[in-house]
Amino acid sequence: MPGSETLGVAPGRTLVDLRLYLVTDPGFPDVARVALAGVAGGVTCVQVRDKDDTDRLRATSLSLRRALPTHITVVANDDLEVAGLVDGIHVGVDDVPPARARRRLGEHAVVGWSVNRLEQLDDRVALEACDYLAVSPVWSTPTKTDTTAPFGLDGVRAVADRLRQIGWHRGLVGIGGISERTAASVVEAGASGVAVVSAVGAAADPTQAARRLRAEVDRALSARPAAEAGT
Repeated sequence: MPGSETLGVAPGRTLVDLRLYLVTDPGFPDVARVALAGVAGGVTCVQVRDKDDTDRLRATSLSLRRALPTHITVVANDDLEVAGLVDGIHVGVDDVPPARARRRLGEHAVVGWSVNRLEQLDDRVALEACDYLAVSPVWSTPTKTDTTAPFGLDGVRAVADRLRQIGWHRGLVGIGGISERTAASVVEAGASGVAVVSAVGAAADPTQAARRLRAEVDRALSARPAAEAGT
């Protein structure tokens, strides 16, 4: 099993900018329009999520990868076939295991994993396979109701602290119930950024919503000690 010295930034891996991470929803009036508008406002990473229609997931993922600038990471949710056509994959605890995704997609693909329980951080094989983790959910959210108990800010701190203890310095994003009002507090608790769905996707002006969220995240990151920059 890998020792803590192997859990920093792995050679050959992609560093993912997690400052403002948009998760799409097929219920958006126009997924492409929302994503493009969000990126114009400061979204740095897009996860395409569609649990109901694999063909639609594929089409949307390919469309966004073509339309968005190359520095914006595009990952598919829990579909290895689609993930191989974009930048990588995001998986949950009941999805494809991160190590299997890494073996299938290769070292240059992005692999993200949702952390629903602190005990997941004991799985060094999974951690070694991942480029980033998502604390999920930070707070309860109507966007996704089949989740475990919310972590809250204390839970985000606990995850960030555990990762520092084991020397895992990649990326940590908080997701679940996050708004412009709370985004900075999630970063202050130790996250590298925040992931949102409706805070951008349901906004009347996704560009302005993203711009305000990004400003809160950047403000909180700028106040962090340099030693915590990679957490």
